[in-house]
Amino acid sequence: MSTAASKATYLAGPMTGYPQFNFPMFEDAAKHLRMRGLHIISPAELDNAEIHKAAMASSDGKLDNDGKIAGSTWGDLLSRDVKVVADLCDSIAFLPGWEKSRGARLEAFVGILCNHKFYFYYPLTKGLIDVSKYEIQDILYSKAAR
Repeated sequence: MSTAASKATYLAGPMTGYPQFNFPMFEDAAKHLRMRGLHIISPAELDNAEIHKAAMASSDGKLDNDGKIAGSTWGDLLSRDVKVVADLCDSIAFLPGWEKSRGARLEAFVGILCNHKFYFYYPLTKGLIDVSKYEIQDILYSKAAR
């Protein structure tokens, strides 16, 4: 999966609508995958201290009435993440529930356009399973995933 010449693996998964914006799941996955020697980029770790603090204090994972968290919009954060997926990564590991996430779905589309590799992350085993881009495309175009 990882060689010295390879870029990073990006963690994609649901955040909005999950307690603490699902940061604990992202942190656990990043920790275990790094223990396996992978270079991981987690969107939960890209946020500044103010956003991280607000996310961890959120019981429902919802943006404020202005559609922001600590002054940043969903679009602000997602545009940063899409750039990371396109420029710094050569693979994406999807966390459970990713297919219901608007942001993770967009990151998947970018990964397809960039010819990235894809994996599903399984929290119980802390491992990755290879997934083809065609399987990702099937999920993206499935009505059940919307």
